[in-house]
Amino acid sequence: MHLHGNESLRVEVSESTLTRLLAEGHLGASELRCLDHASGRRLRRLCLKSCVWRKAGGGCNAPGRCPLRREGAKC
Repeated sequence: MHLHGNESLRVEVSESTLTRLLAEGHLGASELRCLDHASGRRLRRLCLKSCVWRKAGGGCNAPGRCPLRREGAKC
């Protein structure tokens, strides 16, 4: 299986790890392809939450819940 000329891997990642990677900007939604509809819905929710959080300043004092679940700690 090839995507954009690159070899792809089938891996499973926890939601918390994916949230951290998205929130920290290490991974973007366009780099992922969901294998089922439920995962796609969850990914969209995580992306929106991470995007809003980052646009608000990305710190634990930003409005809304820190996607890294680090309220009160230094992000």
